[in-house]
Amino acid sequence: MIGCTNAMGVWKVPENRIQKIGRIMASFREVSHCYERATHPGWKYNLYTMIHASSKEECERVARRISQKTGIREYELLYTSQEFKKTSPIYFEEEVSLETD
Repeated sequence: MIGCTNAMGVWKVPENRIQKIGRIMASFREVSHCYERATHPGWKYNLYTMIHASSKEECERVARRISQKTGIREYELLYTSQEFKKTSPIYFEEEVSLETD
């Protein structure tokens, strides 16, 4: 199991490279999520990754490796300052049978 620290990486990626860079970032085993979001005035980041590692320092090393592999230099790592809720998603309220007649 990968460690107990995570960071959201926010990256400024040229629009014409989103698909290619997103696939590269998603290929890192430490990345569980990688998705595109719209930018807004004062917020230039358009590609997000959730990085999981054993420590904050390791998250930073992973981000540097991602940056080196993709050539994307404008990024920040966001760490949790306070957790209000953490639960696993519930997909089905009742147990579903997969048997067929």
